This record gives sequence, structure tokens and C-alpha cells, in this order.
Amino acid sequence: MKKQKVTTQKPKLTYRVNDQIRVPEVRIIFPDGTQEVMKTIDAKRVAEERNQDLIEVQPNAEPPVCKFDNLGRLLYKMDKRDKDLKKKQKTTTLKELRFHPNTDKHDFDFKSAHLEEFLRKGNRVRATIVFLGRSIIYKEKGLELAERLTERLSVVSTRDGDPKFEGKKLFVYFEPDKKKIDAYDRIRAKTNQPLAAPLAPLAPEDLIEE
Repeated sequence: MKKQKVTTQKPKLTYRVNDQIRVPEVRIIFPDGTQEVMKTIDAKRVAEERNQDLIEVQPNAEPPVCKFDNLGRLLYKMDKRDKDLKKKQKTTTLKELRFHPNTDKHDFDFKSAHLEEFLRKGNRVRATIVFLGRSIIYKEKGLELAERLTERLSVVSTRDGDPKFEGKKLFVYFEPDKKKIDAYDRIRAKTNQPLAAPLAPLAPEDLIEE
């Protein structure tokens, strides 16, 4: 005997309209907020006189709640709203760069500039400070580097929690801050600084994408 497939997909939202509504009475909600309980046959007649549809919006109410509207226009608005929501939902990527507690100033500035660029493009970033060998005994150097990064990236981001040790690694997460990014770009534009100056490529072992 075959097992029946169980689907978790949500059914598309539908409305009962006009002759699909077979209850004796309905509660009508008018555009001005007033309500009136009417016989369904009378409500259908009024909808027809208005050149509109009788649309059931709360089928489980007693009696069911309906309104007069144009079904095609209502479904168009809903579809447009769903599309707008999808456009606003950006897929964020986690970008990671690796540091060492003894990272020199040049390497720190180089990698910080890349992190800053990732954040300006709306990505979440993670700085991973790797302690090689016995360097784990110098945890304070890693924490100092994390604070330097936090200060450097504060113009475009907000740090997500405190730095956290996991074994011989110290992780620091940063979230892009749109208001800060917009203000930062305006300042750079006023000072005629390039907003997206090309950066030298990173070494493959320094960058991880998730």
C-alpha cells in the first residue's frame, strides 16, 4: 500500500463571491465603517446595483462578514502587494574575513575596507580572529583587534553581540545599518570621495561565503 504524500503547502487565499455565498444572512461592512446585517439575496441585489461584487471576507463569523468591492481589483491589489513585499525581501549573504591577533596595520586596513564594502552592499559580515599555536594565550590581543574593527566599521554597521571565543577562534558579527550607510555615502559624496573605489582582490583563504 502506497503512503500518501503529505503536503505542507498553504492553499492560495480565495474568497466566496456572489452566488457562491449561500448562507441566509450576511453582515455588510461599508467603506465608512458602518455595519448592517442583510439577507444575502438583498445584499447580492445591492452589489449588482452598485456594479460590484459581494465578497465574503470573514466566513467563520456569525453571520459571515462581507463587503461590496470589485473582485478583480481586489485580487490585483493583493498580487501587487505580494510582489512589492518580495522585492523588499533581500537575500543577505554572510561574508567572512580572517584575521590574526598580530595582524599588521596594512593588512588590518586592507581587510577592514573589504568588510566595509560588504556591509555597504547590505551583507552581514563575520570577522574571525584565528589564534595559531600558542598564540591563544594572548586572547586580549584578539579582543583589542575586535574593538578596533568595531570602531572602524561603526560608520556603516552595528555589532551583533559581543565577540565570542570558540576554541582557537574569536568570532565578531556585524549587521549593515542602512541609516548609517546612507549618511556615510552622503558625506563621501559631499567630499568628492569615490563611493565604490575598486579594492584589491582578497586571498582565497581569507574569504568564506555562506
